[in-house]
Amino acid sequence: MTIHGRCRRNPILIGLGAAALLAATATAHAADKPAAAGAPAAASETATVLGKLHHSNQMEIEMGKLAQKNGGSKDVKAFGKTLVQDHTAADKKVTALAKQEKVDLKTAAPPMKPDDQAKMDQLKTQKGAEFDKAFSTAMVEDHKKDVSEASAARDSTSDPKLKALLTDTVPVLEKHRDTAEKLATSTGTP
Repeated sequence: MTIHGRCRRNPILIGLGAAALLAATATAHAADKPAAAGAPAAASETATVLGKLHHSNQMEIEMGKLAQKNGGSKDVKAFGKTLVQDHTAADKKVTALAKQEKVDLKTAAPPMKPDDQAKMDQLKTQKGAEFDKAFSTAMVEDHKKDVSEASAARDSTSDPKLKALLTDTVPVLEKHRDTAEKLATSTGTP
């Protein structure tokens, strides 16, 4: 499935997939150039990935708050709290690196796509068991894909600080994926 197709279906962690592809593309182009010419590509790669990560963290924080508000089970509400805490902490790291690298996250972050906003609006109208099922399904899909994409971005980047940030991010995403799978099972979602 393409990243574009995934983004139309699900608003959560939109940016990591695109970031992984953009990082891989930027790194591949940088490898084709002399070292001096590769430096701007690495800076551009870092800005793009940081913008996507910031956007993704903001989406996860919003989804976590929504889960705490609309979730029916204590497990969904607890997972929502975890998402808010983990992605707030992750976004502090993204923001700190962006400041070091002189990256303006407001301009580097992608805008919310209309389809993504529609999906978010739909989840906002659901409550209780209905919300729990839709939320857990979305979280499983996203985190399976995002673990893979964040790992790919980490492995392809030429920026050591970005690599370290992504290296810290992947285990958190794996933990979220595992929790989402347990929630999906408990809500009866296949």
